[in-house]
This record gives sequence, structure tokens and C-alpha cells, in this order.
Amino acid sequence: MKVITLNEKQLDEFAERQSPSQLLQSSVWAKFQQKFGHKTWLAGLANDQGELMASAVIIEQRLPLQKSYLYCPRGPVVDKNQSINHTDIVKLFLKEARDISIETKTEEEIFFRFEPTFNFNQKEIEALKTKDIQPSLTLLLDLKSDEEILSKNLHQKTRYNINLAEKKGVQVELRPAEKFPDVWPLFNYTSTRNNFNLHAQNYYQLMLNTSDNFKLWTASLEEKIIAAAIVGYYGNTVTYLHGASDYRYREIMAPNLLQWQIIKRAKSQNYKYYDFHGIAPQGQPNHPWVGITRFKKGFGGKEIAYPGTFDFIYQPEWYRIYKIFRKLNLLFKKNK
Repeated sequence: MKVITLNEKQLDEFAERQSPSQLLQSSVWAKFQQKFGHKTWLAGLANDQGELMASAVIIEQRLPLQKSYLYCPRGPVVDKNQSINHTDIVKLFLKEARDISIETKTEEEIFFRFEPTFNFNQKEIEALKTKDIQPSLTLLLDLKSDEEILSKNLHQKTRYNINLAEKKGVQVELRPAEKFPDVWPLFNYTSTRNNFNLHAQNYYQLMLNTSDNFKLWTASLEEKIIAAAIVGYYGNTVTYLHGASDYRYREIMAPNLLQWQIIKRAKSQNYKYYDFHGIAPQGQPNHPWVGITRFKKGFGGKEIAYPGTFDFIYQPEWYRIYKIFRKLNLLFKKNK
């Protein structure tokens, strides 16, 4: 097997057909990252017959002092139908990653960060497990079942809330990207109330502007937007990326109807999976995602656990410095 450079068509033809398809390992996500000035590379792992066995979107993340690291979010992606050694795949990508990113100087790159969606022998890989960047635990709803079965699998309370929102007159609609400024105040409100950090407004706006793969959904009551979601569509999977809701209208249950309408539309368009993109681990009642996890699980689905986030270190001294500054930066933000 050998690592090769791919074009967008080659990457997507491979990555789209994997189940579930990983939006963060698509050419669409690479284009979105390029809008922020990140260099990106599309790589594949081919066997001796030239057949692709795995693919990877690699993104350069710039750091101060002319340093950087390479990041492969929710990847590499492998063909699960092929009988291949997953540990060997990781080894090959780690070995060749710096050669793929030939546009950067090797002395700039401190480490290679990757998030495989498959298990591998961690004892054979000299990589450190680190804090999750993308959530390693997610909830995946199988859309191949009939809509009637999907409805029956709803939690009783979720089904009640959906019906309540409909009776209250909540209207769900798909809005064009240029309407995001109308929704941004709701995102800001949700962030402040629930005490979590947002990206800047242009991050979400650029995402929606990048491609029709990113869509903005809203739920309104008497023309006032009270819930919203940004959703990604890729291959056979729809991914719930970002959401917001107005707590002052919590008794209307608009987020329940909003999610259900998005799920039903995805089903009608023959998508196979709906990825809720992150839930809290069991047995952690104080986890900040407990509330949203309860909400997501109301729609059914199966918990999927990925191995997590790993750093393969090129420059140990600089990596230690990076970790120190990372901790100080997080501490500063917490006390701000």
C-alpha cells in the first residue's frame, strides 16, 4: 500500500460511500477551511492494484512563532468492507503526512492530530491520546427504517413535545444562507445563557456560503425565530452541527419539532443516517452536555463510540511548550 494525493472527485467518490459518511472528511469541509486561510491536503491510501483503501483530509493549523500542526478531523476514513489492517493504515498516514503537506516546512510542524473512526492497536502507535476535539461519542439515527417506525421509536415525551409545538403553530422552514444575520442574535443569546463559547459570526456565515451541503433551518412562532439549526449534508449522512433556541419560549417545544422535521426531510431525500454529532458519556451527571444529550436521545438512535483524538509528535520540546500555552489560554478564558 502507498499514500497518494487525491483530487476532490477521487476523495468524495470514496468518502461519500462509507457508512456513515463523514462530513469533516469531505472536499466540502476542506473548502470551508480554506476560506479561513488554512492549507488543506487530500490524501488516499491505495493498494497495489490502485484501489483506494482509505482517505484523509488534512488541515494545517497555524500557531504562533511560525509553528503549526496537521489535523485530520474524524479521520482517516477506511473502507470497512475491505479486509485491511487498521493499525497499518494509521502507521502509513503518520509516516507520510509530512510529505503530503509539502508546502510547509517540516521544522514548522509540531505534531499530527488525527481522530480515526475505527479501532487500532494503540500500543503499536507512538501517539498520545489527548482531549477530544470532535466528540468521540455520538448518536446515530438509522433513517433506513420506515417513517412510521422512526415515529414509534421516539421517546413518549419527545413525541408529545412535537405534537405540542405543532398545535402551538410553530413553523419550520429552510432559509437561504444570506438570512443567517437574522438568526445570529439567537445563537448569541443561547451562548450567553448556557455559558459556552461561539465562533465568530463570519465562521457560520462562511460555512453556509461555502456550499449547499450546509443548510440553515429555523422554527418560528408568529414570524419570530425561536429555534435554529445548521446542518451538514454529505454522502449518505446528515449531520447536526450547531443549534440555538430561545429559552423564553421553552414551553413551546420548538426544538423538538425542528429536529423532527429535519429528520423527516432527510429520510424523504433517501439519506441513510442522521448524526447528532456529540453526546455526553454515561455516568457523568455533571457533564455540560447532559441536557442536550437527553434531548437528542429522545429521537432514538444508537450510541457510537470512536477511539478519540490522538497526537503524533514530531517535536517533543515544542509540543510541551504548546501544551503549557494551551492550558494557560484555557485558564485565561475560564477566568475572563
